[in-house]
Amino acid sequence: MKEISVIGGGSWATALVKILTENKVHVHWYVRRHQQADILNQKGVNPDYLQGTKLDATYIEASTDLEAVISKSEILLFLVPSAQLPAIVRNIDTDLLKEKFVITSIKGTVGENNDLPSAFISQTFHLGEQHQAMIGGPCHAEEIAGNRKTYMTLCSANLPFLRRIADWFTTPYVRVQLSADLLGVEYAAIYKNVVGIVCGMAKGLNYGDNFMAVLVSNAIYELEVLLSGVGASTNRMGCSQYLGDLLVTGYSAHSRNRTFGELIGQGYSVVQSQTIMSMVAEGYYATKGLFETASRFGLNLPLLNTAYRVLYNHMPVVSEFKLLERNIK
Repeated sequence: MKEISVIGGGSWATALVKILTENKVHVHWYVRRHQQADILNQKGVNPDYLQGTKLDATYIEASTDLEAVISKSEILLFLVPSAQLPAIVRNIDTDLLKEKFVITSIKGTVGENNDLPSAFISQTFHLGEQHQAMIGGPCHAEEIAGNRKTYMTLCSANLPFLRRIADWFTTPYVRVQLSADLLGVEYAAIYKNVVGIVCGMAKGLNYGDNFMAVLVSNAIYELEVLLSGVGASTNRMGCSQYLGDLLVTGYSAHSRNRTFGELIGQGYSVVQSQTIMSMVAEGYYATKGLFETASRFGLNLPLLNTAYRVLYNHMPVVSEFKLLERNIK
């Protein structure tokens, strides 16, 4: 029997469970609330996210017992916000993950060391690279929910494992690609959320399409600088899992990071923006983690610097964008 344990109950988790259950993969699903688990098991609907999406409850076993869910499958899929990951893993017995395969799709750095999510889990549970994988984009949950054409990338040094599970994520509307570049794709997936926030700020400040094109062009260059700086390859940066993910996050109305940035650009504070959205914008945490990483490597990334100064140094967004205008070309 094909089965997987999913940790996380948000929009992205719901979209991936939709794909998995359509492919008759049995999903052991950890969620935080008993009511949410009951409704998922009985009706195949997530009451908190993508409520209009019907899931095949035949293949769902939702539970609030984290260790029970993990013990049910040899393959784990972590889909929690990066800020919540340390608290989640603290509740897991290290022995439970021995010889398991761990897939992540978390778009922010983790902890004081600003680790990649895959690296954080690997170090915590002593997993080798053959037992690690991640899912890259561009993949908005809302479009998957609506069966709209999507390209998804599975990344791991263990290509036989990826080939084994590729069909689990493949549907008539999802095309799956395989990559061995976990480092590059994971950093790109995190950086694109910062770009989404900066593009949103520009929209909130009423900049037009001409400036937005310059902004995104510079973001592409910054991504290349970042990947080179951390030791990742930039040979295939034009592919969808790098550039495509950045573009959709910068331009799409589905991007919660763009929405968050737009609120900031309109004059709302960080706390006000988070309250209005009532959803996690991973780019907020990613900005701090990547800024500290870029500083450690001596990288000059004007868009990232702008996001950091506005979000964490509480600098006025208008004056920061005037400065940014002089630092991009």
